[in-house]
Parts: sequence; structure tokens; C-alpha cells
Amino acid sequence: MQYGSSGNTLNNFISNGSYSFCNPAFASLAGYSSLALLKMLGMSAYTVIQRFRTGSFITPEDDIYKKMMNQLGLSHGNMVGTKSDLVERARENHLNDLENIIPFVLAGLFYIGTRPKFDCALWHFRIFLLSRLLHTIAYQVPLPQPTRTISWLLGYSSIISMTIPVLRSIQL
Repeated sequence: MQYGSSGNTLNNFISNGSYSFCNPAFASLAGYSSLALLKMLGMSAYTVIQRFRTGSFITPEDDIYKKMMNQLGLSHGNMVGTKSDLVERARENHLNDLENIIPFVLAGLFYIGTRPKFDCALWHFRIFLLSRLLHTIAYQVPLPQPTRTISWLLGYSSIISMTIPVLRSIQL
């Protein structure tokens, strides 16, 4: 992409329409990214729910929650500082989301700058979101391997596939 000599390259880049909701590829990226981010936030909330459900808290400061649970008759014994497999599974799933969803959003934003065909972009976004949903189900149920690995690879491949046109379109 060539810019004028005005030196205002950011305004030129944004005003070309790539990063406008009038661009269906950008609007789709915004929608699928938002769904993926909400899913990631949901894993954070799910981890907290699992902590309360199992009574597994992280630090002695969290003892207040143990006392609260005792008052409600929901005690799980002295679980402060102990690990629960359910909590750890939810935490690991959330960390995996952080490692994949943030790169997806960034790669998607760069990818939109290459002005991809709408159908191609849409399939990248759909495959990624579907892969993250399947990964979460496979992790939390748990489903036998290689279910989780295949779902992760699909999403990872989608990110890689979006970065290739970005690298091709820039001069390093």
C-alpha cells in the first residue's frame, strides 16, 4: 500500500475503508473476535465458580471465602492453598485462550489490512472461533485426545494462515 507524501499515514490507512464497519470483513472480525473474547472472559468466571464449588482457594487472604462458605453450610474443609483438578483444568483452559485469542485478534487486524476476499476472511474467523469452542468442550468434559489437539491445531493454523498474506504484503 502506497501513501501520499503528506506524512499522515495512519489517517490514510484508516480512511481507506479497511477498518470501517462498512467493510464486511472488518465487521466479521469484530464480531468473531468479540465472541472469542467473551468466551475467554467466560473461562475466567468459570474458574472462579469452580473455586467456590470445590472450596479451592489460592491464598490465606482467601480464607474469608472459606468462612463465608462455612456460614452458608457449603464447607469443603480446609482447602486454602490446595489445588483442585477442576480448578486447574479451568485455569489451564483460560491460559490457553489467552495464548491463542489475543494473537488471533492481532493477526486478524493485520490481515484485514491486506484487504482479503470476504469469504476467505470469514472462513478464517469461523474456523478459529469453532476451534476455540471445541477446544474448551474437549478440555472441560474431558474428551479423549487427540480431540483437543486437533481443535487447537485448527485455530493455530487459522492464525498462521492469516499472517502469511500480511508478511507477503509488507516490505521488511
